[in-house]
Amino acid sequence: MIGFIIRRLISIIPVLAVVAVVSFSIVHMAPGDPALMIAGEDASPADVQAIREKLGLDRPLPVQFGIYIGQLVRGDLGESLFFSYPVIQAIGERLEPTVMLTIFSLTIAIILGVGAGILAAVRKNSVADRTVLVFSLFALTMPNFWLALNLILLFSVTLGWLPASGYVSLEQGGLGAALRSLVLPSIALGLSQAALICRMTRSSVLEVFGQDFIRTARAKGVKQSVVLFRHVLRNALVPVVTVAGLAFASLIGGSVVTETVFAIPGIGSLMVQSIFRRDYPVIQGTLILVASVYVLVNLIVDMIYVALDPRISYG
Repeated sequence: MIGFIIRRLISIIPVLAVVAVVSFSIVHMAPGDPALMIAGEDASPADVQAIREKLGLDRPLPVQFGIYIGQLVRGDLGESLFFSYPVIQAIGERLEPTVMLTIFSLTIAIILGVGAGILAAVRKNSVADRTVLVFSLFALTMPNFWLALNLILLFSVTLGWLPASGYVSLEQGGLGAALRSLVLPSIALGLSQAALICRMTRSSVLEVFGQDFIRTARAKGVKQSVVLFRHVLRNALVPVVTVAGLAFASLIGGSVVTETVFAIPGIGSLMVQSIFRRDYPVIQGTLILVASVYVLVNLIVDMIYVALDPRISYG
């Protein structure tokens, strides 16, 4: 297992190298001049050129790329063109809302998805099963931003139960206030992933139910609850863990839209703002961060496989 973990950690290096090349190329090929945006539309060409030289944007792209790679090797994501301080600091200031939103959304997705999936599998072809399948299909096809706007309209504007936008940090209001400000965005972000986990759970549980060792346990008179929780779920959760791991990575990417709709000052909104500002280092830094999280989540999922099914070995 240790050897497998080391190999997977080493494999992160070429993945991040590809992400660095692609992000650098796309960002610098996009139209717009960050020096002009920093200087303002009324600035003179000389002022814009001075800012461009100060930021190193007047250098050839291969030189800029070489500097960027050199910084990455040292663990330095560079300095924000807009904020004039390190990118890692800009990301750190926005990290809490995104982490809280992602964890809360994933928690909702897993609880709803696994619970509804088990219910649908246990009561196969019943009204409950058909209802769960219809709602899961609806949740999968529903646009994220449409659901977010309707949640705001119902629970914030009409009922006034929850805040329509913003985020209360842990330092300002504690865990309760932070979670309350994230209820609506977490539902909007996690519902589609809950539907995906639900359908996978149902399919996996039904597959395990049909295996010989389950029929043997039932023939011996083992209680249905014991069969379900001790035998079925342990074997059925392996593919569900895969979907949950992919859902976690998808939630990080999906937070861009959700944070924008709910005005949450997280990494997603930072990415959108940086694109409009042509803040190259911040865009590249956030892409590197998301790619790193995605690879690490896949590694954690592989380790959970072994805990759920000892027959799996990575040598």
